[in-house]
Amino acid sequence: MNILLYNHGTSYNHGCEAIIRSVAHSISKRFPDASFTVSSLRPDEDREMIKEGFEFINCDSFNRLNFEKRRLVLGSMTTVFHNIPAFGHFFRDTVRAAREADAMISVGGDSFSYGKSAELTTISNKLRKYCKNSVLWGCSIDEKYLVGDEFRYKVKGLRDFSLITARESITYGTFRKLGFDNVELYPDPAFTLGKNEPARPLFDNGEDIVGINISPLIMTYENSDSITLRCYRELIERILKTTPFNVALVSHVICKTSNDSSSARALTASLGETGGRVKIFDRGNALDLKGVISKCRFFVAARTHASVAAYSLCIPTLVVGYSVKSRGIARDIFGDEDGYVIPVQELSSEGALADLFFDHIVKNEDKIRNVYDAVMPDYIRRADAAADSLARLVKGDAAW
Repeated sequence: MNILLYNHGTSYNHGCEAIIRSVAHSISKRFPDASFTVSSLRPDEDREMIKEGFEFINCDSFNRLNFEKRRLVLGSMTTVFHNIPAFGHFFRDTVRAAREADAMISVGGDSFSYGKSAELTTISNKLRKYCKNSVLWGCSIDEKYLVGDEFRYKVKGLRDFSLITARESITYGTFRKLGFDNVELYPDPAFTLGKNEPARPLFDNGEDIVGINISPLIMTYENSDSITLRCYRELIERILKTTPFNVALVSHVICKTSNDSSSARALTASLGETGGRVKIFDRGNALDLKGVISKCRFFVAARTHASVAAYSLCIPTLVVGYSVKSRGIARDIFGDEDGYVIPVQELSSEGALADLFFDHIVKNEDKIRNVYDAVMPDYIRRADAAADSLARLVKGDAAW
């Protein structure tokens, strides 16, 4: 069986990498002979991170342009005309893969999550002419990006997918409220991702580790200048002053346009001398980074898939969120996002992040681990079960 994975950006975003690895693994358990072609914006970066199991192709001819120029060209055509002239020429490798595919899957997690999504909708509409089984896998979309005349084209395109899997119950509830009958609820596929064991201890002193992920993305949502960086700095300073813990700064996205390592370096520069108790970890692929995260006792995450890695490892985790996805995932695991997610838009004092981390996550460590023990095994099984719905679709006996 041939599977086309498209709308993939780059494996330098280790969340995107985790998704395609996990989706392929789940499908391969049902179809051992499955082959996977990934239509990618940066196939060379993918080949660097993933050595086997996928054929990576250029998504289109426009990816020779820089990101902003590409977005301008495709965005203008699709927003105004809902069309990409000479699509078969500019997207020839992806079209060829779609013709040969038994199913095509839009991946990326945040695909269709924000704005009008005219480009993604147009690409999916065009590709459906070549492959009848189309899936949007593991999405989160806020209701405000689905309701109103300005989103009519997007909503029509979403209804035309053969199957949508929503990765959390808030998005699923929104789809059902709007009358979608092609949607099922399954956790994010990256909950099933494995890990690589680190070759050596992360720190030499043997103390427990707090993993921290900070990203430049969340800073674009803050309501007070540099409040995010100041909150993270206060958190780390309090950890260093009041506990023996080490701090591992884990970079989960290393793209040129949005690099967690740049934020991590700015953070460490603001701390001064830390006695070797703060280190940046930004080497390796998604499996390697999950191995680093596995050594942490607690975790604070900005990137969704950094939090997914920590959750799946049953590590007490606080998420600095900015959208429906962080709230929905936390609610589905813990029953309530309060205390587990702090919206970056609500950061107003430098101590807000540290207060919540110590007063809720650290103080309730045993309680949180008990929740994981009760919930996480089945949660991960359900993430894997999304492939069963794909199998029904391909075999022609879908239930909807």
